[in-house]
Amino acid sequence: MRPGQQLSEHAAKQLLRAYGIRVPREQLVTSAAAAVRAAGLVGYPVVMKASGAQIAHKTELGLVKVELTSASQVRDAYRELTDIARYEDVTLDGVLVCQMVERGVEMVVGVTQDELFGPTVTVGLGGVLVEVLRDVAVRVPPFGEEAAARDMLGELRGRPLLDGVRGRPPADLDALVEVILRVQRMALELGDVLAELDINPLMVLPRGQGAVALDALAVCR
Repeated sequence: MRPGQQLSEHAAKQLLRAYGIRVPREQLVTSAAAAVRAAGLVGYPVVMKASGAQIAHKTELGLVKVELTSASQVRDAYRELTDIARYEDVTLDGVLVCQMVERGVEMVVGVTQDELFGPTVTVGLGGVLVEVLRDVAVRVPPFGEEAAARDMLGELRGRPLLDGVRGRPPADLDALVEVILRVQRMALELGDVLAELDINPLMVLPRGQGAVALDALAVCR
C-alpha cells in the first residue's frame, strides 16, 4: 500500500472481512457476461457498483445501480457503469455485483487520525445523515470492551432509532457493538499504516440478524 493511497471498495471490504466484519455477498467482474454469471451466484436482486482506487461519491457520479432483477438489466448496467467511468476519467479495477441487503438502521463506524491522540474510533448515524447532522461519538483506543462501546451509542442524539421507531423493529445492538470493537482492534493494530477507515453505511439489521458493511473506504498513511 502506498502512502495516501485510497483502496478500492472491494479491497477495503477484504480488509473488513479479515477482521471478521460482515460484508455482502459480492463478486468483482470485468465483463458484462461475467456480471450476469455473478448475479446468478449472488442472487437477484443485485446492486452493481464501479470499483477502483480513488473513487469517491460513487452515487453522485451515477456509478451505483440498485434493484437489478434480470440478466438484461445487469448487462445494461455493466455497460452504463463502464461508460460513465470512461467519461469521468475514472480508473476501474472492475465492477462489483453485490447482494442487496434488507433495510435497517444506517450507521457509520470509522477510524481517523488525530494529530495529538493518534488513531480514534468514531460511530454515528450513517448515510447522508453523518454529513448533515454530524451526530457522532469519538473515543481514543483502547477504550475498553462492550460497556464502553455502548456508552458511545448512548451519546448519539439519534440513539432512539436503534430501539425501533414508527413500528420498526429494534436494531441488533449486539452486532453493532461487536463491529465497534473490531474497528477498535483495527485502529490499534493498523494505526501506523491506516490513515482513515470509513464504513458507511453499516446497515444494522433487526435484532438477531447482524450488521453488514455495505460500503467502505480505507486510506493508507
